[in-house]
Amino acid sequence: MSSWLQKQVNERPDHPAFYWQDEAWSFAEVAQEVKRWTAAFSLKIPNKEKRVALFSRNSKEMYFSILALWELGKELVLLNTHLSLQELHYQLTDAKVKLVVVSTESLPFLIELDQLTLIEMIEPDGTGAAVEAEIDSIYQLNATASIMYTSGTTGNPKGVVQCFSNHLASALATQKNMNITSEDCWLCPVPLFHISGLSIIMRQLVLGCSFRLYSKFDAKIVTNDLADGRGTVISVVAIMLQELLENYPKQGYSSNFKAMLLGGGPISPKALEKCESYGIPVIQSYGMTETCSQVVALSFEDATAKIGSAGKPLLGMQIKIVDDQEKPLQKNQVGEILLKGKNVVHNYLNGTQWQAVKWTTDDWFKTGDMGYLDEEGYLYLVSRLSELIISGGENIYPTEIEHVIQEFPGVKEVAVVGEADVKWGAVPVAYIVGESTVTLEKINEFAKHYLAKYKLPKQLYLCHSLPKTASGKLAKHRLTTREREAFLSK
Repeated sequence: MSSWLQKQVNERPDHPAFYWQDEAWSFAEVAQEVKRWTAAFSLKIPNKEKRVALFSRNSKEMYFSILALWELGKELVLLNTHLSLQELHYQLTDAKVKLVVVSTESLPFLIELDQLTLIEMIEPDGTGAAVEAEIDSIYQLNATASIMYTSGTTGNPKGVVQCFSNHLASALATQKNMNITSEDCWLCPVPLFHISGLSIIMRQLVLGCSFRLYSKFDAKIVTNDLADGRGTVISVVAIMLQELLENYPKQGYSSNFKAMLLGGGPISPKALEKCESYGIPVIQSYGMTETCSQVVALSFEDATAKIGSAGKPLLGMQIKIVDDQEKPLQKNQVGEILLKGKNVVHNYLNGTQWQAVKWTTDDWFKTGDMGYLDEEGYLYLVSRLSELIISGGENIYPTEIEHVIQEFPGVKEVAVVGEADVKWGAVPVAYIVGESTVTLEKINEFAKHYLAKYKLPKQLYLCHSLPKTASGKLAKHRLTTREREAFLSK
């Protein structure tokens, strides 16, 4: 298969492709720019260096670097810019990477890492025509496109090996579910080093839609763009959606706005009801790094009828719920979610020890997430397997408690985790960002009408903020270590 970028150039050369701040490029102009970057990289990166890392926040330089390195047939290791030098050293060593393409602003930070060649992510001189004939721009479906490391909530992070075929299946499934066409413009305020961001580039290349990139999420800027018709679809996580609702304009969004694709964990029913009252279509979805973005999602028609559900499996995906013996469960029974399909990766980098742990003998991927399917086959997420609180033999799912507490006036954000307890083994405790008047007594007086007594939080910690991953997802595991002190209100 030839380069997906070249395919778009052949079919729609003058169609808007990429927006960055006040600049815009057609597909033909993107290809010209990529040619220049490809030429520059080909002079700095030896052919034998098959694997290259990238370290940058969202920028036009990051976008063009990704496309140019793919044109050169490189495997991209996408590094999270929020990591410490120690964490980066582990990932680069594990991936056996010696060469990092790095943004200008991050050069002083990375220079402390030994035995690395750093290439500055800087706009190249010249046209790139001189080496055009040498570039073999082929995307092999079974070739590795990208490697992303999981957040490492259970030990060291694992390198997820994503092939072009995984990304292609993901883009086509999204197209079918959301009716994406070349006339759509997808807004990307999420990081490109995360699957939520990279998958939007893939949709652009496969489906021919436009792509608007932001350096970071800013609710006011994004709101103005949605109101002015500068985007039809946007990818968000729960905290972003919350901020967009707080900034929702009186005149609403432009009539060409289609939907928000919501990923990265559960959203409160209250926020979804607010979206419905504003007429904002929200497509709840479920996916992960190992599935190259969403694999389960609601359709437009079901978005309001099935509030709280992550939806049905997308094109080419299979799903089943199993018990701890991997035996299939009945409808409405909670168990581990297993997935199978072309989106799903087949292995971790250097991870043979994980093969039997994360994949069944017949190639089902064990997500580590808990959920159930209703009578109509809609998936409902309950919690991470690792977040399940077993208290006195009772299973407690933190998400259920969080949804109740989020309804209490004065609570802005909440995270419920298990805390060790001599009598019960573990008990639920709540970390809350909100008004100082919120107390454990008030919360439990309110929550006891909705929750069994054993599910009520036994402790409440007021926080100035909650730990998040780079993509905005709640990083609850950081609340179960001494690191939590950094988030508590003094």
